[in-house]
Amino acid sequence: MDVAQKDDEKCTDCGKCFESCRYGAIDPDFTLHPDKCEGCAVCAMVCPSDAIRMIERKAGEAYISDTRFGPLVHARLHAGEEASGKLVALVRQRAKELAREKGKEFILIDGPPGTGCTVIASITGVDLVLVVIEPTLSGIHDSKRIIEVARHFGIPALVCINKYDINDENTEHILDFCEVEGIEVVGKIAYDDTATKAMLAEKTVIEFSDGKMAQSIKAIWKKVEKALS
Repeated sequence: MDVAQKDDEKCTDCGKCFESCRYGAIDPDFTLHPDKCEGCAVCAMVCPSDAIRMIERKAGEAYISDTRFGPLVHARLHAGEEASGKLVALVRQRAKELAREKGKEFILIDGPPGTGCTVIASITGVDLVLVVIEPTLSGIHDSKRIIEVARHFGIPALVCINKYDINDENTEHILDFCEVEGIEVVGKIAYDDTATKAMLAEKTVIEFSDGKMAQSIKAIWKKVEKALS
């Protein structure tokens, strides 16, 4: 996202930039604060002496890492930055290029909760969305919204219920909702401290244990893979 930069030597102190900025990025003494700039470029438009110009600001970094499971494309957004959707788009583009180069069949995207720009950037153009729902009021609310977003973009969605046994009533509500909406529930994962133990051991659940959680995850993946094929 671009940010304003001011040349004090060209500035005539006319005050038009201060009057026009709606984000408080310019003080009454015409000092410009880049950390408050939203990149709207109004100040650059109204400046009669061309003392303000828009320059690129690095919002974060994207990385390509090698893991024991194959390549991983990820990123880090700088604190306070808002161009997260663009960073997600960059990660996806790099992943697409890498998949072609390595001859990979699938690209798995770990998307965030909610329906913000990062979610839209994560699911636009994908073949399938797997909505992971926890049986809480906030979880149900967010999942319904992401299902609506997926439908808006014409993307099929499947549902997995995580920690389904922490609230039986809410789990039944999710199942009823999916049945009415015609959404397949590909599996349920019980609450289990195996996930925490696996993380402490720096392993995936599948590597760490062959218990109920691991079996549930394997069964869910088989159904997701079938849906993709």
